[in-house]
Amino acid sequence: MGELRERYGDGPLHLIAVVASFAIAGYAFLQIFQQSSPLNFIIYFAGAIIAHDLIAFPIYSLLERIAGRAGATVKLSGSLINYVRVPALLCAFAFIVWFPLILELDPGNYEASTATTPPDYLGRWLLMCAVLFVGSGIVYAINSRRARDRDRATDPQDARSQR
Repeated sequence: MGELRERYGDGPLHLIAVVASFAIAGYAFLQIFQQSSPLNFIIYFAGAIIAHDLIAFPIYSLLERIAGRAGATVKLSGSLINYVRVPALLCAFAFIVWFPLILELDPGNYEASTATTPPDYLGRWLLMCAVLFVGSGIVYAINSRRARDRDRATDPQDARSQR
């Protein structure tokens, strides 16, 4: 084990995880190239890179700056932004993936593919977003309560005032 760590630089579990990751990625690429045209994949991948780097990245960087300034103005704790960022990011990703269904852009195509009428994706997406934000708020409340209790327990002035 010591020789592996010395030669590889990390433990055997890390090596297994790296090999498994490469195997999964290799399998995925083989499936992509066997199922569809490689040119379609390259066009999609290039479009995703362009869409992210030229459109999405500037937008969420701007939103991050706006949220940071708003948090500094209201004197919110620095960690609060993460309790908003994570559910917002998950809601945005879900919207990006399912926006044609959420916005009901082509319900006829859905019906032709599945032989059923499309369910209320907008309502389900809004419910998912609400659950994520409420859950994040609950986790924030629990963590801030624990931090407040921990600070009270270690604050010497607070201990003197309780005597």
